[in-house]
Amino acid sequence: MTRMKALGLMLAGLSLSLTAASASPRHEDVLSEMFAWWNQAFKSPGAFTENAFRRYFTEDAAIVLNGKESSKGIPALTAQFKRIQSEGGSVEIVLPFREGFQSGDKIFTYHFIRIERNGVHQCLRVMGYALMRHGRIALVNLLRIPEDLSVTPIERECQPRD
Repeated sequence: MTRMKALGLMLAGLSLSLTAASASPRHEDVLSEMFAWWNQAFKSPGAFTENAFRRYFTEDAAIVLNGKESSKGIPALTAQFKRIQSEGGSVEIVLPFREGFQSGDKIFTYHFIRIERNGVHQCLRVMGYALMRHGRIALVNLLRIPEDLSVTPIERECQPRD
């Protein structure tokens, strides 16, 4: 095989890979992947199970929100998110993140969360990080700040879905 032909085949393969990647969203890190799952699970009663959380979290995983531990361990995480789901309305972690990157075992994030309950829309600006252990999330530490939706223009991530 000539070098030109090999290069042509390689470029054709790269083009197919790029086309496939743009057709379906890819998640660059475990935190984004987990949030994509979480968004779907929130819409599906019964989807928040301990086994589902174990795909993404360590047994002793903790979530810290605004400096306070909100849950620790798979049973507590499962119960917390079942409770949020039972409150009704919709909650969506906006993906892809506004900014995010991974450095070693830390995943940094800057993203938004859209919430709608009883006809009231809320949006949270979120920054923080996740610590990974053996490919799963051991800690999520986030600072969440409510956005003022009376300000014009509001962040595109805070716009209510149609």
